[in-house]
Amino acid sequence: MKWLQVSIKTTEEACEAVSEMLTSLGAGGVVIEDPNEIRRQLESLDSPDYADWGILDRLGGDVTVRAYFSQGYDPEKLAAEIREGLESISRYLDVGMGFDGFDTVDEQDWSEAWKKYYKPFHISESVVVKPSWEEYTAKDGEIVVELDPGMAFGTGTHETTRMCAQLLEAYIKEGDHVLDVGCGSGILSIIAAKLGASRVGAVDTDEVAVRVTKENCSVNGVDRCVSVYRGVLSDLPTAKADVIVANIIADVIIGLSGVVGGYLRKGGILIVSGIIRERRQEVAEAYESRGFDLVRTEEMGEWVAMVWQMGGGDP
Repeated sequence: MKWLQVSIKTTEEACEAVSEMLTSLGAGGVVIEDPNEIRRQLESLDSPDYADWGILDRLGGDVTVRAYFSQGYDPEKLAAEIREGLESISRYLDVGMGFDGFDTVDEQDWSEAWKKYYKPFHISESVVVKPSWEEYTAKDGEIVVELDPGMAFGTGTHETTRMCAQLLEAYIKEGDHVLDVGCGSGILSIIAAKLGASRVGAVDTDEVAVRVTKENCSVNGVDRCVSVYRGVLSDLPTAKADVIVANIIADVIIGLSGVVGGYLRKGGILIVSGIIRERRQEVAEAYESRGFDLVRTEEMGEWVAMVWQMGGGDP
């Protein structure tokens, strides 16, 4: 199958917002090539000796977001919508160079190309993420997540995903009920299940993300305790969760403040990330006005993660 490839040169701080915008326009998949993330991964203690440092030279310094649309889309109309979306994002983020044009590619070309950048790494103290094509021997106490994200977000290398994983490890208790809002590749749902959650509800508006999450849960042997839904939080059954995690963007997180309380038990934990520093106060005001208590804040790069508690109690 042939796909229309859209390339956008952007910044590290704007790449998630650009990805979300492209998905909202109907992209069948999005790939983020971030040389800064790859450099951090190669420099980590988990990086293998055979890593190809020449990759960084070939990628350059800009973050490239590539999105893939079926050939039924009108390129001229799509280009106008993309430019409008970038203009909107630029009101609160530096979007960088912007739209870099179209190409026509085979699905095999883009769905496999990113694999050369992806190696086993620690996403949190005890959780290691590895792709299926790499070997890794777990050490005592380590939990291994096998992840092939394919056409959906969430390889685990981005700061927001790492912070969420680390906070899940800190707050999940054996037998907890967890909700993952905007599940992407399912990485946080899988981590929650492997950390001891007895039930996990994963939800995403993107049908590709829903499919990939189901596949990844099956590969990791957690498909019996993870239920995957297409839609938004309000589409889920209203059973009260012990922990809710939402790694999305500030606007969506703010919008969730009015409904998330209906899905979280009293004293339950809400973990949110995908928030740039400049918007942390907006998020804080939204949740404080709903009676949530801020119990922890983490920062990594330009990003912020917050831990909120519902109605007080001991976190």
